[in-house]
Amino acid sequence: MAPFVSPSKRGKLRLMNTLCMPRRSTIVSILCLILSLSFASTGWSKVEYDSDSLRMKNAEQLNALVLKKIKKAEDIQKKQDVDDDLGIVAEPDAIEALQEALMIVLARPDQEGARANAFARVRRELTDLNSFDQVIKDVVKESINGLKEKSTPVREQATYIVILDNLMAEIKPDVGSNALFKKLVEDIRDAKIEISDKVRSQQLLRSMTRPVSPSKTAEKILPKKK
Repeated sequence: MAPFVSPSKRGKLRLMNTLCMPRRSTIVSILCLILSLSFASTGWSKVEYDSDSLRMKNAEQLNALVLKKIKKAEDIQKKQDVDDDLGIVAEPDAIEALQEALMIVLARPDQEGARANAFARVRRELTDLNSFDQVIKDVVKESINGLKEKSTPVREQATYIVILDNLMAEIKPDVGSNALFKKLVEDIRDAKIEISDKVRSQQLLRSMTRPVSPSKTAEKILPKKK
């Protein structure tokens, strides 16, 4: 099976392949080098809406943002020609739009119980495209990396904490029976995420709560070793 390549990376790869042909000029060669470095270090997506901005939106506004992303994915998929042998093949841009929708759902503090229904809707859309497992793996990886990277802005760090906490809350009931869910929670636990003083101060100032490391939350979710 070919390795999974994120849509944003695929776009850069196509551009690199177009430019980086034989007999290229010095300027194009330099551009190719820049693109290749970017290709090597860029993930699928970044935080589009931080938790603070989403906290100010009600459930109806949240659903409107999510439905807009779902509509975009559906429009992309409708343009695809269905192969009689392969059936429906997921378009990378459609998956990217759905991952953005999932990040919106998970990045918002669940103030009135709106998360569960929105998460289930996006999960269903991704499952129909056989992409849910890969997307949540990417979300966990991006969030852990963002929290481990000291240069990540404080707002994004705080958002990644909410994303991991909300994702674990959604998959917690199935951790005992779903190997992937268990592995993701183990990865979060083993990352030994430490919350910076700046993030703690911001959370106390904005929501009067003390953030808990997602690694500690994950440890509590996993079954105790006998």
